[in-house]
Amino acid sequence: MERLIVVSAILPIHLKKEGKDYTVSISPGGLVTALRQALYKRKAIWIGWAGTEKLTKQLKEKIISEGTKEGFILYPVSLSDEERENFFDGFSNGIIWPLFHTFQAYARFQPEYWEAYKKVNKKFATAIKGLVHKDDLIWVHDYHFFLLPGYLKKLNVKNKTAFFLHIPFPNPELFFKIPWRIDILRGLLDYDLIGFHTYIDRKNFLDCINELIEDIDIKVKEPITEISYKGRKIKIGVFPISIDFDKYNSLAKEAKPLKKNGKIILGIDRLDYTKGLIDKLKAYRYFLEKYPEFHCKVKLVQAVAPNIKKLPEYDQLKVEFEHLVSDINGRFGTERWTPVHYIARRIEFGKLISYYRYSDVCWVNSIKDGMNLVGKEYAASNIDENGVLLLSEFAGAATEIHDYSILVNPYDIEGTAFSLYKALSMEEKEKRRMMKGLREHIRKYNINWWSNTYLETAFGRKIEDFPILEDDIPLHEILS
Repeated sequence: MERLIVVSAILPIHLKKEGKDYTVSISPGGLVTALRQALYKRKAIWIGWAGTEKLTKQLKEKIISEGTKEGFILYPVSLSDEERENFFDGFSNGIIWPLFHTFQAYARFQPEYWEAYKKVNKKFATAIKGLVHKDDLIWVHDYHFFLLPGYLKKLNVKNKTAFFLHIPFPNPELFFKIPWRIDILRGLLDYDLIGFHTYIDRKNFLDCINELIEDIDIKVKEPITEISYKGRKIKIGVFPISIDFDKYNSLAKEAKPLKKNGKIILGIDRLDYTKGLIDKLKAYRYFLEKYPEFHCKVKLVQAVAPNIKKLPEYDQLKVEFEHLVSDINGRFGTERWTPVHYIARRIEFGKLISYYRYSDVCWVNSIKDGMNLVGKEYAASNIDENGVLLLSEFAGAATEIHDYSILVNPYDIEGTAFSLYKALSMEEKEKRRMMKGLREHIRKYNINWWSNTYLETAFGRKIEDFPILEDDIPLHEILS
């Protein structure tokens, strides 16, 4: 029976070194949050980098054992320090990430990055070749693997492959700056299905291939566009990712109440220039200048999780952000009131649910985001239906849930400040109407809807059609 092979750049694990050994745990957040529910207890194999150069047989066994607790098999791929640096920090996060998020000034087009990108894609293809069975279906995630299906074909792996891009796809003006643009598009066209979050992303991709790829026929249909290229049919679809609504909704019922002295504005972000953190603080500062009646009556709780990407841009961002926090608290704060409560870490999950349930406003200020699930998590946890989502129009989520949110342009400092004022001043009846609609939408279009819709389009299967994980994992197959 066919199995599902999931491929991502990094396995959803956290390695903690203790002496000469490691402890292994499933890491929170990211792709695992989206796929954990979909893959739970399925005989899926998840392939990715383990997070360390030295991958011993003992460590492999620990990683596999930890995965089975979640109901899937984890298969680690090893990368050298040089491969990791040039593949992750170089090509993936030093070129694709900034360019696809409209920060082209940060892109560093080094030839050695491209060589590493090809080498690592080939290494992953070789790993898949050693694991895949004839009828297995391969589901590849994100911008690290534009070239993977081409290498699979060279290795005579004929299994169906589907790709999902979790970040935005840029317009031609941005994409054409990449020296290897045609190779990337041809690589993507080796997949059987390409999935995006939004119709804007799909349009940008189609515009790029229409301009750069010859002898291609595009039939734009709804819901699935079909491309004919080199005797093959490629499906292009839009699948906005979601969350496990029932999980957040259920946990919120047991959430510990917050100690509140006024209204809480909540920000949950990662340290990244794409999240609009600097513009958020500038807008909040302007809000405090413009609406002094809110002094001592409101607080911005802003959590900023560290970024695993080791790039100088993030160090500079942290310095500027913390300087602005100090400026706001110094100018407006009193002995009894701190306008910005800055949390420089990831919030523990139970505490996060409490913030989601009891915060008056959740503020997502992305400069550019593929989707951003914070607003959906907030709504699913807001069981009292008395919160307001302030959402950047440049987050992918805005194309889906704009009717139930207050949209902001993060570049418009004054306009964003006024929108924050509207959110804090909204009547209870209107807040309930918007939040009720938002929750109903997310309940219907949840993570199971996303995974099943995608897998049915890609392979004609729902997640429950895949086999159940056996208790006795054949380790000799994985470790050989």
